[in-house]
Amino acid sequence: MNTELYIAMPKGVHFRWKEKAEKWLHYVAKEWSRFQSNNELSQLNDLKIGETLRISSLLYDCLVQANQYYQRSNGLFSPYLKRQLEQHGYNQSFPFDSAKSKAFQNKPLIANQPFQFLGDEQVMKVAQQEIDLGGFAKGYAIEKLANWLEQEVSPDFGLIDGGGDMKMWSSGEKTWTIGVADAWDNDKEISSIKMKTGAIATSNRVYRSWMQGTMKKHHLLNGQTGEIADTEVLQASVVTSSLCDAEVGAKLCFLMDGDELQQWFENNCQQSARFIVKEGQAANWRMTGEK
Repeated sequence: MNTELYIAMPKGVHFRWKEKAEKWLHYVAKEWSRFQSNNELSQLNDLKIGETLRISSLLYDCLVQANQYYQRSNGLFSPYLKRQLEQHGYNQSFPFDSAKSKAFQNKPLIANQPFQFLGDEQVMKVAQQEIDLGGFAKGYAIEKLANWLEQEVSPDFGLIDGGGDMKMWSSGEKTWTIGVADAWDNDKEISSIKMKTGAIATSNRVYRSWMQGTMKKHHLLNGQTGEIADTEVLQASVVTSSLCDAEVGAKLCFLMDGDELQQWFENNCQQSARFIVKEGQAANWRMTGEK
C-alpha cells in the first residue's frame, strides 16, 4: 500500500491484535498490488479472455464492491485502468518525478464490464483490460481492520490513519478532531472537523504527479476514457460513514461537478460532507444530509 499506518486505541488495550493486523495489511500489500509479480491480482490480470479463476473470498469481496461503485458511477470510477495508468507513465510505485509510458501495440481499450463475477469466488475475464485496485484496496483493508478492532478488541474507541484515509469509532465519550491538510503542503492544515464515528478519505493530484516528456500528469483518471482527469480540483476530502464510500466519493470530486456531483452523493451517501480545494478558489465544506 506504500503508506504508513497509525492506529490509536485506549491505554491498557493489550497488543494481542497487533500480529493479526500486521498479517492482514501485509497480505493486502503483497497480494493485491499491481506492482507485485506472481501475486493473486497478477493471476487475474494474466487471464486470457474467457478464462476463469477462483480467488480468495476477501479479494473477491473487494472486487465485487469496487465493481458496484464502477456501475453506480457509470464507469467514471473504475478499478480496470491498470493498462491506462501504465500508458500514462504510472508503472512504478511512488515516489518518482518522471516516467516513460509502457509500450502497447495499440492504445489500451475501455470496455464495459471487462470482468464478470460468477459467484463462489470465481471471476471470468471478458475483455482485454486489467485491474488496479489502488487506493480502494487501502480503504477496504483499513475498514475491515477497523471493524474487527471495534468488535473484538476496543469497542470504546479507536482510529486508523492510513496516509489520510481514516476510519474512527467511539462509543460516545471520545471525539476526534481531524485536520484537513493544505493541498500544497501536507504539514499545514487549512480546516478541521470533529467527529465521533465515521470515515474520511482525501485525494490529491499534486502529490501523486509526474512528468511524462513535457506533460504534467497525475494518478486520477477518467474511467470512461482512460485519460487524465481535466479538472481545477487540487484536493478533495470526503467524510461519511463508510471509508469505501469516502474513497470513491473523493475521486469523483475530480470527475464530476455541480449538480451531478451533488446528486451522486445524495443517491449514494445519506450523510456526508466534502471539502474541495480548487485552483485559485476558497474551499468550503459541502454537506449531503445531516451531519
